[in-house]
Amino acid sequence: MNTPTTPPISKQVPSPPATDRYKWVALSNVTLGVLLATLDGSIVLIAMPSIFRGIKLDPLEPANSFYLLWMILGFLVVTSVLIVSLGRLGDMYGRVKMYNLGFVVYTPRCC
Repeated sequence: MNTPTTPPISKQVPSPPATDRYKWVALSNVTLGVLLATLDGSIVLIAMPSIFRGIKLDPLEPANSFYLLWMILGFLVVTSVLIVSLGRLGDMYGRVKMYNLGFVVYTPRCC
């Protein structure tokens, strides 16, 4: 009767896969990117009084309230258009490449 033999068990302790380190790097990059995008949105809201003083408008007057709305919506529209456009480029050239390129371009300019 033939019995199947099992291969000998290696006594070496396997090293952790390289993908574990990559996952933490990816998580930290995405977290930092979201933090910077949130910070940038907050900066726009905080800077609005100075912006309106510079163009000599009071956005709280009923006749000028649409300027306040367009300032906020303009920032959101530009952000949305860039997300869709850069998402398409990410589909064409690779998500990781485009994310890293965007991270390198955006980080020094926002801080």
